[in-house]
Amino acid sequence: MRGEASVASAPPHKASVTAGGIAGSARRIAVVAGLTFREAWQRKMIIAAVVMSAGYLALYGLALHFASRDLAVSGHAATPAFMENVMAAQLLYVGLFPASLIVGLTAVFASVAAISSELDTGLLHGVLVRPIRRTELLVGKTLGIGLMLALHNLAFMSALIGLALWLIEAPVANVPTALALLTLAPLALLGLAMLGTTRLPTLANGVLCAAAYGISFVGGFIEQIGSAIRNETMVNLGIISSLLLPADAMYRKAIEYLLPGGLLLLGGGGGSILTPAESPSAWMVIYAAAYPVILIAIGARLFAKRDL
Repeated sequence: MRGEASVASAPPHKASVTAGGIAGSARRIAVVAGLTFREAWQRKMIIAAVVMSAGYLALYGLALHFASRDLAVSGHAATPAFMENVMAAQLLYVGLFPASLIVGLTAVFASVAAISSELDTGLLHGVLVRPIRRTELLVGKTLGIGLMLALHNLAFMSALIGLALWLIEAPVANVPTALALLTLAPLALLGLAMLGTTRLPTLANGVLCAAAYGISFVGGFIEQIGSAIRNETMVNLGIISSLLLPADAMYRKAIEYLLPGGLLLLGGGGGSILTPAESPSAWMVIYAAAYPVILIAIGARLFAKRDL
């Protein structure tokens, strides 16, 4: 009788949430994820990402077209095939770096206002009176945006690598592994942005994520320089920045799989801070895969305690 009374006195929406169990929670998360993905399409977010990526691919493809003609001419001049591979690897590497920045910024802009903007407009208050937990809402939105970012990254990077293969016969290897690692970078940014959007205003969260992304790359550069001059302190600073946000670490790990390191070094990249001379460990990859999950778990806890 006591148990029945407690159930009867519970709010209707809370009782229905509890009654749904894991299956009901999964259904609600899937619904929110689908609605979030559809919202990204309706707000032209996906279209904007596609247009921006297509513009970059057109510019990069044009550059590769002219570069391929020069490579062909140098080939007739008895340039060793190995040196052609070196130049092709360098050209692909130069194209991948700005592309990774585009993907990262897309992740920030797509997720930085996921919760905070709806709180500011009052839209979220109407959603949360329905039979749905705050955690389910946060996880669903994360999955919807994450799906969009993963598809965009895979299509964009595959097209870029395909252009390099077609026009300059770039010497690539382990493409699926490299693509998977490149996808972890925007997902790490997504986790950070979704954590921030549960507590911070949209503008503050955007500044935080953009700054963290910049620090991640600067830390990677510091680690490369420290590795080159055998400065352990600089290397440790780079590792710390990767722990704060492993986006750059995953980019460097992907390059290790995609392009033979010797070709980059012989092409003159050995003295460049952009060249991944020091590769992140397998433990860093595991950490990067767990990173968004950890941040979303923290964000869910903070969001559940927030007074709306």
